[in-house]
Amino acid sequence: ASGGVVVPPDGYLKRIREICRENDILYVSDEVVTGFGRLGHVFASGDVFGIDPDMITFAKGVTSGYFPLGGVIISERLLEELRRSNHPDALFGHGLTYTSHPIGCAVALKNLDLLEGGVLQHAREIAPYFQARLKSLEELPLVGEVRGMGLMACIECVADRESKNPLQLDKDVGKRIDAHCHELGLLVRPLINMCVMSPPLIISREQVDDMVAILREGISRTMDDLRKEGVWRG
Repeated sequence: ASGGVVVPPDGYLKRIREICRENDILYVSDEVVTGFGRLGHVFASGDVFGIDPDMITFAKGVTSGYFPLGGVIISERLLEELRRSNHPDALFGHGLTYTSHPIGCAVALKNLDLLEGGVLQHAREIAPYFQARLKSLEELPLVGEVRGMGLMACIECVADRESKNPLQLDKDVGKRIDAHCHELGLLVRPLINMCVMSPPLIISREQVDDMVAILREGISRTMDDLRKEGVWRG
């Protein structure tokens, strides 16, 4: 998400996994954003991308952000390597001040019940509509590309749609769009010339429509601002 929701091409992650395995390199999946429903499954590594990482890192999604909690999952293969160590001082040192915090774990367990009780299925069902409605914003001349997967997406603004040249970074187009959308009742995540969206997993079709309508208006107002300042002629 912090890079602008760049979706890997089909087979890309599988090939990276193969290269790591061939060269005895551990493959770590960062699922802080993609885990726990964002792509419609508890973890995206296996269910979406078809890979079996050696380690998976996760965090906020496990509690839906209601309580701070994070963790690391290690594969049986890696665990067996640790068990086989014959060094007398071998130790898997993995612990923090708030490790296994009882409240955090209780929140996570309840959150998992809710996810598996219908939220994940809803996320999978609503995602195509979410992506399709956002894609309609490519009609606007300031928008160079709308990309995403599941319930996460990015709108990238460009100076010229043909060349896809980005707008000057100091114009803070993402922040401008966010400011207009904020006035209209929507928060987006601005990243230079981009806006990133990660809506609630329980979002409805009506709310998707409202979100896209506000984004369209926010982008239109930003285009007017840029024209008035003489920095964009689209």
